[in-house]
Amino acid sequence: MNRIPWKQIGRGLSLTHLTVLIFAASSLIYAASPQGRPAFFDLKHGAEVTRVALNLVQEGSFAHPYYALPTGPTAHTAPAYVLLFALVAKLFGIGSTGAMVLWALNIGFLALQLALLPMLSNRLGLGVAPGVIAAAFGVVVQPYRVLLEWESLFTGALLVVLCVVTLPYFKAPRDWRHSALLGFLWGVAILTNPECVLLLFAWPHIAAMENSPVQLARARRAMLVVVAGAALACLPWFIRNYGQFHSVFFIRDNFGLELSTSNNPCARPTMLENFTMGCHDQTHPNANPAIAAEVADEGEIRFNHDRLRQAMAWIASNPRAFAWLTWRRFLKFWFPYLNGLRYAIPTGILTILSFAGIALLYRNNRRAALLFSSTLFVYPLIH
Repeated sequence: MNRIPWKQIGRGLSLTHLTVLIFAASSLIYAASPQGRPAFFDLKHGAEVTRVALNLVQEGSFAHPYYALPTGPTAHTAPAYVLLFALVAKLFGIGSTGAMVLWALNIGFLALQLALLPMLSNRLGLGVAPGVIAAAFGVVVQPYRVLLEWESLFTGALLVVLCVVTLPYFKAPRDWRHSALLGFLWGVAILTNPECVLLLFAWPHIAAMENSPVQLARARRAMLVVVAGAALACLPWFIRNYGQFHSVFFIRDNFGLELSTSNNPCARPTMLENFTMGCHDQTHPNANPAIAAEVADEGEIRFNHDRLRQAMAWIASNPRAFAWLTWRRFLKFWFPYLNGLRYAIPTGILTILSFAGIALLYRNNRRAALLFSSTLFVYPLIH
């Protein structure tokens, strides 16, 4: 836990100083780079997150996620980043000022992820050097794109913070108040991206795996409080959804739609290909008024149930096509092209090295290896 080496980080330079330095450098470099430059200079552009956030500001309702036409109340998007987006739009407007504020926040979310990597590697017992190298790689290669209309950087920042906090906490749990507070933070992450719930159950178990029997019992009790805290944070959203839709689902209700737009006769492995080949326009209500009218007529819940049945029927009737699509998605997920070989080559090399690194790490630091492998293989499973 206390291992820092790397020549004690440098004479007079503490881990906190290093974190601040990486945060500042990452912010400045990304802010000046093409990857960090905003695509739009207002808050009117974007997809479902933008639409719902602006409707929340203008009409006061969490509704109408699609451009094609108004479709009513929605749970298509997770609420946390939408609320942040709406708050910025409300306070600073939907023009250039609001866009710059939201852009600065996203630059900060990205820089925070990189800045905390040395602290994370140190808490895993690896020292600070691997974290510094990883942060440097992220700054130099810049595999991330700052896109205001998506919650990805906000989610990433929350997950790195949670990993840094969760690891030591479950080795030495404190009182129930601290556990509840940690659970509330996990709840915010789940309300940002529901996939975070998978890591909520993986990371604490890995963190406590080397505990003594007494500490393990305390960790289990703490886990119950953390889960309760996360559930309490999510409860208002569940109550809203049940009151609005009279149905129970986990955070978002759009799984049937996404499965059907990804598995059909015209589907391609990636969203970009579906856009460019016209499949998205044929299958998604955001761009197709006829499909959006179905959502408005049937309601989101029934519409998504229908789409789920359609998708499952197509998959059952076309197992080879589904397997081929899935295999190509797997390859493109782990080896993304990212608009050029400048990003594709180092990212692909890093992916290969990461698999080899986890295998080697398992021999020397089983806990760190399990944490990384659980994150790499469990979190992106739905994609």
